[in-house]
Formats: sequence, structure tokens, C-alpha cells
Amino acid sequence: MMKKFGVVILLMMAMLTVLSAQETKVYNGYKELVAAVKQEIDEVDTEGFHEQYVEGLKSRKPGYILIDVRTKDKYQAGHIPGAYLVQRGVLESHIEKEAVWEGFRHAVPQKSDIIILYCRSGSRSALATKSLMTLGYKHVYSLNGGWNAWHEAYPKLERY
Repeated sequence: MMKKFGVVILLMMAMLTVLSAQETKVYNGYKELVAAVKQEIDEVDTEGFHEQYVEGLKSRKPGYILIDVRTKDKYQAGHIPGAYLVQRGVLESHIEKEAVWEGFRHAVPQKSDIIILYCRSGSRSALATKSLMTLGYKHVYSLNGGWNAWHEAYPKLERY
């Protein structure tokens, strides 16, 4: 009886190992990973973003948040006006921290808020968008083309 029980346990463990191995997709590199993630998230193009951005600034809606996930140096060199700096490396741990958002004089983002993320080119913000979706944020978007696309389309807007 004990021998059969041991065999059943081993078979169950083997099945779990096989199933968990099948769930994990391995990518051949960063670009492939980003391409796959972009299929799972919503992106906003520069024109669509600019319309939302202007409307968000005009209305001062508390449920509209623009986050720059680049480094502090890149942010200081130029960023989209109204963007909050929450670097990619700390985004998941800082998105819900009251102290972080108190420093911005902004409420902690809610799961139902509109959150638009950008980086230099749109790759890191795509990964960050996926992370926030996994944390339960419902209206998260990545700016397709990132800072580069926005700055190319709107070079005369003041760089803060």
C-alpha cells in the first residue's frame, strides 16, 4: 500500500514539473520578450497620447497619471511636462507607496486610474505596463515610441 502511495506521489510531482515547465516561455532575447509583451498590452500612439495628455492636464483629473520610467539623469535632461519619475527598477514596489506619491503631491494611483508609462523608445515602458497589469491596474498604457517619438512629434513643447 505504501509503495503504491509513493508511486502516486512521484507521478503527481512529475506531472506538476511538466505542467510548470510548459507554462514558462523562454525568449531568445530582450527584443523577442518585448515584442511578445507588446502583443499583450495596450499602447497609445503619440497623437492619441497627446490628445489624452492635453485633456488630462486641462481637467486636472486625479485619475490620470503619466509616469516616466527612465533614469533620473534622463528625466532631468528632459521629460514630458507633468510626468512623474518612477524608475523602471522600482516601479512595482513604489506604485503603491504613499510616501512616494506624497512627495509628488499626488494621490496613490488606484487600480482604476488611467496610467500612461513611457521610456526612451517604448520597450521598458511596455514591460512596465505588463507588470502593472499583473498587479491589477486596469487602464495602463505604454507610449509607443516613448520619449523619442513624443519629442520628435512635439519638439517645440517645453522640455521640463
